[in-house]
Amino acid sequence: MPTTPGVIVNAAPLPTKDPTGLIFDIQAHSVHDGPGTRTTVFLNGCPLACTWCCNPEGMYKKPVMMHREARCVRCGNCVKACPSGAATLDPQGKIHFDRTRCDVCVDPHCITDCYHEALVISGKRYTVDELERIFQRDRHYWGRGGGVSFSGGEPLLQKEFMLTLLQRCRDLRIHTCAETTACLEGDYFMKAAALLSWIFVDLKHMNSEAHRKMTGVGNELIHENLKRLAQSDLDCFVVVRIPIIPGFNDSEKNLRATARFVREIGLEVINILPFHRLGESKWRQVGKDYTFAETKSLGREELESHVRWIKEEGLTCYAGWETPF
Repeated sequence: MPTTPGVIVNAAPLPTKDPTGLIFDIQAHSVHDGPGTRTTVFLNGCPLACTWCCNPEGMYKKPVMMHREARCVRCGNCVKACPSGAATLDPQGKIHFDRTRCDVCVDPHCITDCYHEALVISGKRYTVDELERIFQRDRHYWGRGGGVSFSGGEPLLQKEFMLTLLQRCRDLRIHTCAETTACLEGDYFMKAAALLSWIFVDLKHMNSEAHRKMTGVGNELIHENLKRLAQSDLDCFVVVRIPIIPGFNDSEKNLRATARFVREIGLEVINILPFHRLGESKWRQVGKDYTFAETKSLGREELESHVRWIKEEGLTCYAGWETPF
């Protein structure tokens, strides 16, 4: 049924015969998301809502409008084009958006009428065949040990699409890596893991209530899935990652507890990542406040004590991009 401009409706579910995936970015020549040079695919949707996330647009399960204020000349074209009255111009000439309307709009005329590209849509659907063509194009530049990495958002959230895509990659002998929250239904998580060559799993905090306060969910399912993965006989390399967030999970008590848990379930490697504010502007672009705007980014040298605590618990620890690949 055709939609009327400006009418807010719920999108009909996509057919499952030929699954498509909602993707908000594809980066070639990536060197930090797994072994070798890689093509990294960023998929939409996430079961967590981390307040420091560097890809807030990836939390959405549908395409989202982003307003890049630095490009905005305040011409008012978007105000005139918006069929639902979500865009307004204040007396000082600044554009404001009612996100309760923008985020459910199915007919964003404002995008095409913004000639300075201050408004863009993040999120595009791809078929498995379309991604295969991109991978075949890029694989000549991966070199030895390279491949495809899946990030997000939570890259494994789009179940049917990802199982189909991972099987295609396996059939094509493409090395695959996922950066996952592991906050997924257990049997499905293991089924997806069986098709992966390499897995990064985030452990953000050992205390479930602290975890819930900053991510929106507890950590029980994550811990259960990581334990199940560690004790399986799957042929995939598992690395635990801890994003170091000042004032949240950077205490000696929490890091030692995390290291002990990782060691006890049979894993050996932790990769800690320094906090950064690279995603700050994107929070503004999707119309949200950024909690960590006043928090200082961390450098590699500021993680020395964190590395020492983890090593003293008997594990191998890499800081920043000094990873086991």
